[in-house]
Amino acid sequence: MTRAALFLAAALLFLAGALAAPGCGGEGGGYRPLQPGDPAPDYAAATLAGDSISLSDLRGRAVLLNVWATWCPPCIEEMPALDVLQQRFGPESLRVLAVSIDTSADRHSIAAFVDEHDLGITILHDPGRAVERAFRTVGVPESFLIGADGRIARRWIGQFDPLATETADDVRRALASAP
Repeated sequence: MTRAALFLAAALLFLAGALAAPGCGGEGGGYRPLQPGDPAPDYAAATLAGDSISLSDLRGRAVLLNVWATWCPPCIEEMPALDVLQQRFGPESLRVLAVSIDTSADRHSIAAFVDEHDLGITILHDPGRAVERAFRTVGVPESFLIGADGRIARRWIGQFDPLATETADDVRRALASAP
C-alpha cells in the first residue's frame, strides 16, 4: 500500500469515528436523517407578517410541517390539498405550517402566491434555510407530521397526497399522541 493510500485510509477511519461520536446527530451514532419516533427539533421561523412561530409553542398539537419553494412545481401542486387538510383537521388541533425556503427577495412572490391561491395555512419564511439543517431535508417538497407528543410521526420525501386516506389515518394517530 502506498503512503498516500495509508494516509487516506487513516483519514477515513478518523472521520468515521468522529461522525459516530455522541453529539454528531443521532443517539450515539453518526449523522442520519430524522425518522418517525425521533423528537422534532425545536424549530422557529417568522410568518409573512413577521410573527415568530416555534414548534415548542405548538406542543400538544399535531403539526404538519411542509418545506417548499415557489420555484418548485410539485410544492405548488400540493399547496391546495395542504389547505384542505388544515380545514379538515384544524378543529381537531392540527396545524399546517408551510415553510418557504425562497430567498428574502422572493418575499413578495410568496405573498402573491398565497393570495392567488387563497391559502389559509400558516406560511413561514426561512430564507436562511435553517429548516433544512434542523430537519435534515434532502430537497423540496418534504413534509413532516409531528405528533402532539412532539415526535415525528411520519416523513414524506417529495410530493405526497395530503388528502389520501393513509394521510388522514396518520394525522388521526398524530392527534391522539398527546402526552
